[in-house]
Amino acid sequence: MSFEEYYRRLQLPETASPAEIKRAYRQLRAEYHPDRNKGREAAVEPVFKLIQEAFEILSGRRVAPTARTTGAAAPASKTRNGEAPPRQRREGPPMRGANCLVELFVPLEVAINGGGIQAHYPVKGPCPACEQEDRGALCEQCHGTGVKTWRKSEVVEIPRGAWDGQRLVVAGGGHPGVGGGPPGDATFSVSIVCGPGFTRNGLDLACELPIECVTAILGGGVQAKVLGRTFEVKIPANANARTPIRLPGAGLADRNGVRGNLTLQLVLTMPAAAAHLTGAERQQLRDLFADAERRASQSPGAGSQGKR
Repeated sequence: MSFEEYYRRLQLPETASPAEIKRAYRQLRAEYHPDRNKGREAAVEPVFKLIQEAFEILSGRRVAPTARTTGAAAPASKTRNGEAPPRQRREGPPMRGANCLVELFVPLEVAINGGGIQAHYPVKGPCPACEQEDRGALCEQCHGTGVKTWRKSEVVEIPRGAWDGQRLVVAGGGHPGVGGGPPGDATFSVSIVCGPGFTRNGLDLACELPIECVTAILGGGVQAKVLGRTFEVKIPANANARTPIRLPGAGLADRNGVRGNLTLQLVLTMPAAAAHLTGAERQQLRDLFADAERRASQSPGAGSQGKR
């Protein structure tokens, strides 16, 4: 095997210095080490061994099995006019890109109902400028490292009833491949976040539900629109502010499908029609409440309750 192949494995030209060889080896070793590719050890281990062999031979730690001279010592071919031909761009063997793990923040509504989340995250791969130009020149984009980091964007589909820590895999969403190899996969770890107006205790959620004070006095049914869902809620008569209305199974889910509860805490509001009451109508209201208060004070046990 010629020394040219060992340089290709490290994605280097044959004129690479010892420092450049060492730097390229460290970068590729970190990317393809089996310990950093859990679940893909069998796939990356052969590539890792090829990288290891190339570095040991080019650094003089191992003798090449078949090669008489190194690439640096080999005589350069000449053109007819006696000048050395221009160096050609060298490419390493095609290798699959590494996987990546990304924390994905998911709003409550999407976690409960499902939907798409746009994810932006960094990936690292071969520098495009270096792949188009001679690697012997110092690249301004990657400063000669041959590796560039940029941000990637993927739409991640969140299933209905997602839970904290759930992992969703997007095939081909990971780090780019080397030498034309396919990209790795991206694994997104779900982290559910509460929006304003909501509190959370494990799988249980709580928020406020504004209702008119007339409804709180008389009772009745109201429609509550919460987190993209509509609930028919029954308000008991004489409900007070902060009275909790519990909706079983309307909270978050866990990995086993168990759901928490949603608690609606009543907040009393004034009806818009109250601004259009006449003076006589307001007096009628005062008389109604005054009469009800007199009956309450005359009811059996009212006096004894007041003495407690």
